[in-house]
Amino acid sequence: MARPCYGKCFDPINAERPYGGNDVSVPLLTQLKRALLELARSLPQWLRRDFIWTLLAIPCLFLVVMYSLSRTDVLGWQDTSVCKQAMEILHPSLLAAATLISLAGWIRRRDAALAFLGILCAAALTRELLGQGSSFVFIFVLLSLITYGGGNRESIATLLQSPWATSLLGMCFVCYIASQLLDRGVIKRIGWLILFDTSWRPPYASNLEEGLETLGGLFLLIAAVFLLVLAGKKRDGVG
Repeated sequence: MARPCYGKCFDPINAERPYGGNDVSVPLLTQLKRALLELARSLPQWLRRDFIWTLLAIPCLFLVVMYSLSRTDVLGWQDTSVCKQAMEILHPSLLAAATLISLAGWIRRRDAALAFLGILCAAALTRELLGQGSSFVFIFVLLSLITYGGGNRESIATLLQSPWATSLLGMCFVCYIASQLLDRGVIKRIGWLILFDTSWRPPYASNLEEGLETLGGLFLLIAAVFLLVLAGKKRDGVG
């Protein structure tokens, strides 16, 4: 259920906009630029007022559990290939479930926010199945959704007006970004600067990276379920 707003609570729907809707007379690149600027302006307010900061504890605890399981070899995860195989099954399954729930929910509830999320889930699933070479598809879809959302906030109000729904979606991106920092060696290089030791490697980095991606998929699935519940309450006039 969306958290009630009193007084100064940030309203992403009625916030001042430099333009109204996705005017077909405006070039798509201009619409995208405006949408990105609008997102950049609204993001700090959302982080201060609506983001559920306690959710950040989940990936931190998750990393501790993943490291412990890998170190103690409880599931045979000292062999990183074993962990990778498990995550490569679990992660797409979570994304497929999130896609199915979102799109089926949209068909049933006719809430554009569910279609919005379903398309995002489908793009993430496509990238996961086809590999990093298909990242351009995900980026294209993401930018397209940002452009659409920038000019049609009323249609995805079910998502935007819920601090929990937006925070769960935000945590998905937090997990994916963190996994990429591990995968691209950014964490490793930061460790070099701190330890003055270029031989240092994050322990079980491959397991942690795969685990964070999977956790991102779990957040996406929970967001889809939560949004489906919100859409049902909105349609039935509850809450």
